[in-house]
Amino acid sequence: MNLFKNFIIKILYFFVSLIFVIKIAYSEDNIMKRSNILFDEGKYMEAVDNASENSFIESYIFRAKTLSIYGHFLLKGEKAITVFKEARGYAEHALEMDIYNDDAHVEAAHAMGRYSQLIGVLSALKQGYAEKIEFHLDEAIKLNPSNVSAQIAKGTWNAEIVNKAGFMAKFLYGATSDLAREHYKKALNLDSNNIGVIYEAANGLILLDEIEDITNAKKLLINALGIKPINHLDKMYLNKVKALIDSL
Repeated sequence: MNLFKNFIIKILYFFVSLIFVIKIAYSEDNIMKRSNILFDEGKYMEAVDNASENSFIESYIFRAKTLSIYGHFLLKGEKAITVFKEARGYAEHALEMDIYNDDAHVEAAHAMGRYSQLIGVLSALKQGYAEKIEFHLDEAIKLNPSNVSAQIAKGTWNAEIVNKAGFMAKFLYGATSDLAREHYKKALNLDSNNIGVIYEAANGLILLDEIEDITNAKKLLINALGIKPINHLDKMYLNKVKALIDSL
């Protein structure tokens, strides 16, 4: 009788625990859904604050990504630097949770990359950011070659170094124009209807400063004009697309 009673208690305990876990997971999922809605509306800091109620790795990756975007598009100077450092912290925390998460590696590189662009690529190179960013991008691509953000970022990593270091880019960092084109091609093959992906690829091709690359960049930018933006970020990228076309 006691054995049967103990068995029933264990079964009940199991189901109560299962219901509790499902409830937590459901709550965490709703938090991220709400955060993504806020992100799409352009309420970036509200999205970050809301996501902070979620303790899963996806929340840290989301906060890192959102802050890097917010800092790059909407902030300047020290305010942007502070946000990029915070974004990097979230990405590194995500990596502590799972070193094999490709998106966490991408966001670590994303935060450092935007920081590098703000302080100037040459200054960033002197501070060793090229190697740090390359490490995370290479890890992300090894873990998931279909990660569009990793491919586009590795293309830009090559393009920006080539643009600043010239013929020394390959010798010092292994960066080349051909590698930039290769990564951009992979990214566009994976997602050719994303305004942000198209803009980043086109902008990087222009940095290579070759007639054929600039011609291809113009074609990409014109194609981007025909894509309907689906959120606030797309709208900001579309404005950058128009501005870049006007500058050519």
